[in-house]
Amino acid sequence: MFFFILTGCQKDIEQDQMIPLDQNQYSAELILSPLLFYQADPDLLKATHQKRENSVERPIKFRSEGTLAYIFNSEACGDDATTMINQTVIEGSGHGSHMGHISIHLSYCWIPTGSPENPGISLLSPPMGSAVAANGDRIFVMMVGAGMDDKGAFQNYLILNGTGRFKDATGSYTLYGVVDYDNLVFWHEGEGVIVY
Repeated sequence: MFFFILTGCQKDIEQDQMIPLDQNQYSAELILSPLLFYQADPDLLKATHQKRENSVERPIKFRSEGTLAYIFNSEACGDDATTMINQTVIEGSGHGSHMGHISIHLSYCWIPTGSPENPGISLLSPPMGSAVAANGDRIFVMMVGAGMDDKGAFQNYLILNGTGRFKDATGSYTLYGVVDYDNLVFWHEGEGVIVY
């Protein structure tokens, strides 16, 4: 799963939708559940980037593995003392065509919802992050959809920009993989296109 640095959280969840957080109620499956069927707000998909002159569309493939972590009361997601904002962070390494060895980082902010008997979570931001090549060039990505098909669970990502040779990059890709909820590790691979 390619992962990306969170850029912000929207705090439009009503206070009465929140429940007191008993961290023991929040299993890895529950905390990661939004990644199984997430669909981005269509307005988030309208952003476009200017293509560089002479840019070319190329196939891209990714393979990665890493760890998952949960930060309860995360300062990275906001400092509103009245709001219990938590963060899921996914980090790892792998290989990407056009990039070689990569390190990845993805995160998203969430709040507890539901009731103590039936806990849930609500995302405050789309999962976003970056993949960094060994030379420091990076691509920035955002998850825009997820679901299940005959190959298994998948996630769709947009490439939103980059640095170095990936400056102004665009594209999209789909990842398939597995998560070991007991050990909080993952493995993913996928393919798509990148324009740079």
